Amino acid sequence: MKKVGDLKFEMPAQGWSQFLAARKEMLYSFDKARTFSKKHIVETSHGKVAEAEFRKWLSSFLPKKYAVTSGYIISPGVSDLEKAPHFDVIIYEHLDSPILWIEDSPDSSKLGRSIAIPAEYVKAVIEVKSSFEKSTVKSGIEHLGELKKLMSGIDSIDERYKMYLPHDFFCGLAFYELRKKNEFDKGAINSMIDGIDLRGFFGGIILRGEGHTKADTGKISILRSETEMKSSVMKPNRSMLTGWVDADSIKIKEDLHFGAMLMWSEPNFSGYAFDLVALLNGTFEVGRMSSFHALGTTEWAEAKRNEAKK
Repeated sequence: MKKVGDLKFEMPAQGWSQFLAARKEMLYSFDKARTFSKKHIVETSHGKVAEAEFRKWLSSFLPKKYAVTSGYIISPGVSDLEKAPHFDVIIYEHLDSPILWIEDSPDSSKLGRSIAIPAEYVKAVIEVKSSFEKSTVKSGIEHLGELKKLMSGIDSIDERYKMYLPHDFFCGLAFYELRKKNEFDKGAINSMIDGIDLRGFFGGIILRGEGHTKADTGKISILRSETEMKSSVMKPNRSMLTGWVDADSIKIKEDLHFGAMLMWSEPNFSGYAFDLVALLNGTFEVGRMSSFHALGTTEWAEAKRNEAKK
């Protein structure tokens, strides 16, 4: 590793396990809500908790020039006769954006209220789902697709009356878990490729895989290639809960193919978090780590402890 002065990059990085505490807290709140939700005729409350906890984590982690809310994205290019769709997680420019309106409810926290943001100040939208399966992937992408009008153009820098989402806008999906009953649901990973029709679609994460003994997070990446990417490992008897799986690519044109990959590891949670920061700040590079902060694994930590004992 490259040295900077007397320092060198250490693996695991300082505070890697503490950083994972936020993931643990989200999952704890989700599990608690799901337990109570089972008492209801319609089990939906844990989904609302999942969205709220994800917003809470993002709000505490992201630089304060950005804010996180649920709500609406408004453009003067869309008629008032059209119903504005509601989105789970909107990241917007906190210091610059005006708030068009706020919808409060007596039993909602500040992070639970809905806010209407002008489209030109919206940096990202993330749809949050409880479980990773074909139906939730498709519904999440379909909902993000309601932004296509606002994705269909880019305002010029000197445009006084902006109507579209900014040029660096991005979107994705977040899932709380992959359950064992869905571990062979190849349709889920295949359906992620449908997101390429959305401007800035970057894939997503799965916070937990059922049965995993370590704090592994699943990273879902969208792959691009000049040649066909034929899945050599995605077989009927291969579980998506194992190390990594991929999907057959789809051909867009002769030299352009898109695919998707799901990979599990402990550093994926911090990797996802700092990728978001890099995407927001315009410093993200495909194939390059956005940060070494909070990077670590159980094996690296154990090896470091053993080394210290010598």
